[in-house]
Amino acid sequence: MKNILDYYYQIIVDDKDIDNKGYFSYNSHHFCLYEYKRNISESEALASLNQIMISNNVSINKIINNIFNQVITFHNNKYYVLILVLYQFTDNGNIRFIETYNNPKLTILKRNEWSRLWSIKIDYIEYQLMHIKNKYPIINNSVNYYIGLAENAIAYFNMLNLSNIPLYLAHRRITKGNIYNPVELVIDYKVRDLAEYIKWEFFYNNKMIIEIENIINKVSLDSIDYLLLYIRLLYPSYYFDLYDQVINNNVSEDKLNSIIKLSSLYEKLLNRVYFIIKNKTNIISIPWLNSHSV
Repeated sequence: MKNILDYYYQIIVDDKDIDNKGYFSYNSHHFCLYEYKRNISESEALASLNQIMISNNVSINKIINNIFNQVITFHNNKYYVLILVLYQFTDNGNIRFIETYNNPKLTILKRNEWSRLWSIKIDYIEYQLMHIKNKYPIINNSVNYYIGLAENAIAYFNMLNLSNIPLYLAHRRITKGNIYNPVELVIDYKVRDLAEYIKWEFFYNNKMIIEIENIINKVSLDSIDYLLLYIRLLYPSYYFDLYDQVINNNVSEDKLNSIIKLSSLYEKLLNRVYFIIKNKTNIISIPWLNSHSV
């Protein structure tokens, strides 16, 4: 990383001063050399969005172009973005709802076509399974359950009339400390971040159902947003994200067991959320999941 900073940004630091996540200090400022892992075609839109947010005094960390005035830097077959860290945040409980800006340059960042995107994901997984069937026994024994959850989410989403629903700034995923990361932003429905935060807290921070109920009860949403929240919770992004890491040899397949063992408890959470929402607005039941009250 030292060589990247030296050549592309004219920043002189020692490798020992850069932590394993790319954070370092220089001239009394905090920076992060962040590995860019999304479509290259989105980088200019992210930079434009970053500038718009800063000019509108929205709290966000700042993208720094390299000396060639490029947003992303390519080095040793990887892409990087240098970020000036203006805000540090470790408690993601403070989910922000920021309505997006009417700017055609940002269209490429939209992720609100859930049905289409999720269908593509399932089709791709089913294609992969034909070629890896005997390689991953844990996946082989669990994946159909999560595909079934996703198909339920898709069917539910397709029932909704979502014309003229405003879109908001959100993140690809909510993880610890990325609220102010400008490279992880997308444009989607209001509840995307809330739903992904809840899933993160449940599966990785051991939050109890009652604690998650409190999170949901603290927010005030329109009826359509409550339905979208339920659909987003129904979609098992937590499993598919880990599945991708396993297939790409980034983590051991055994990691999936920590998710799988919580499936029954997560069904109880989904059931609780269903009845919370039912007390606020009309919601269609999923018979196998909401067959009895709690």
